[in-house]
Amino acid sequence: MKIGTWNVRSLFWSAALKVLHNELSNLDFDVVTLQKTWLESGIKKFDNFALFNSGLESKKHELGCGFYVSGDFLKCVKYFKIINERICCLRLKTNGFHVL
Repeated sequence: MKIGTWNVRSLFWSAALKVLHNELSNLDFDVVTLQKTWLESGIKKFDNFALFNSGLESKKHELGCGFYVSGDFLKCVKYFKIINERICCLRLKTNGFHVL
């Protein structure tokens, strides 16, 4: 499992998610925490990755944090909880121990 963090400084523009996925795939990351996503709250699922995000649901496109989870680790997501627009929690179920 390869875990990382990235201050993306906006995923609001149209090709941002594709660029994010391409970069993280090239670096072989499985789970990445994201800061300053500037997206609305929710879970966005794609073919081989998902974006779990907490943010403001406004047209200002500010704040937001989240998680990028790829590949086989998508089935390990136990729950995702939004605390507020700046804090969220992702719990993964693993063999033998839990990762918070």
